[in-house]
Amino acid sequence: MNTFKLPGLGLVISIFTLIISSWFLIHLLAIFGVFLSLAYPVWWLFSPKQTVCFFCRAKREGERCPLCRRQIKKSEGISPLNLRSAILNGATILVFSIFSVILVFGESRLLFKMGFPPTPRTVSFVIPTKGQHRLGEIFPMKIEITGIKVPINAVQADIGFDPTKLEVANILTEDSFANIFIQKEINNEGGYARLTGGLPNPGFFSDKGTFGTVLFKGIAPGVDRVEFLPSSMVLANDGRGTNVLKDLPSVSYLILPEKISKEEEEMQKSIAMGPEVLGESAEDTQMKFYEETKVLGAQVGKEIAESKKANVFSKLLTVLEKFDSFVTDKWYGVFRFAKLCTNIKLPKLR
Repeated sequence: MNTFKLPGLGLVISIFTLIISSWFLIHLLAIFGVFLSLAYPVWWLFSPKQTVCFFCRAKREGERCPLCRRQIKKSEGISPLNLRSAILNGATILVFSIFSVILVFGESRLLFKMGFPPTPRTVSFVIPTKGQHRLGEIFPMKIEITGIKVPINAVQADIGFDPTKLEVANILTEDSFANIFIQKEINNEGGYARLTGGLPNPGFFSDKGTFGTVLFKGIAPGVDRVEFLPSSMVLANDGRGTNVLKDLPSVSYLILPEKISKEEEEMQKSIAMGPEVLGESAEDTQMKFYEETKVLGAQVGKEIAESKKANVFSKLLTVLEKFDSFVTDKWYGVFRFAKLCTNIKLPKLR
């Protein structure tokens, strides 16, 4: 019976094994290589016959070893010929170790540019926990941000609600710490609203900040749950745009069957337009690049679906980054210790 074999499968496995082995060897040399280079000549002094010359081992029978300066006869042994050869073998280990350290540092910087390790998720949206309002009443839901440990420079607040009980009358930004807005979209048919904005470098850094205010209007009695959607983001000003949003709060509003009066309804219209200060809107100092004719719907659903996908590749890179951080932290410690030693002032002799 003939068995089916994939062409080149053995070659692929060999290459994969070589890559994994090389990666482990490079990282082991980055950690222990310097100590091995120093220990090698000492080991040769105590046990010369059990010590292997790397060039004698690598070259073929009859070739000349550049370190031992002899013709290789593997039947007579491949240990270093003298102390000079042992020291040169140790120096060879040191060269490869320094090269390995450089590679690990380079890999660490590359992973950092790719977003590893990610900036810790510490930021939260703060909204009221509950509330009750009359039918037809326009009421505000202020969006505040807390838990800022590093400066932030962009926020995307996506809100979902039941369009049969609530609608968004407007989204105000006059009290926002952001001064640039690229999206302000409302979809009362689908029950979505989005506000996206930010500010230039160095970003916003404070204990608490107001990003915007959503004006809801009760259109039917009952309880409606307003929640932040998984497509919401708060991006850190860390050079990588890391999303530092850690949770998605929600609030339940009770819309009472009692309807507001005609006079109150007229007043509500001015509320929905936003406050005016001395005849000039405070929003005039903000830059806006959005068109309010767009509507959300399928776009938000697609973003939520993508945010829920498990990223195995990211998990693998996280493991690699932790290993690199272990190596680089050890070397940074060595450099700091060396710098400390060179700055120590010796007492002057009289």
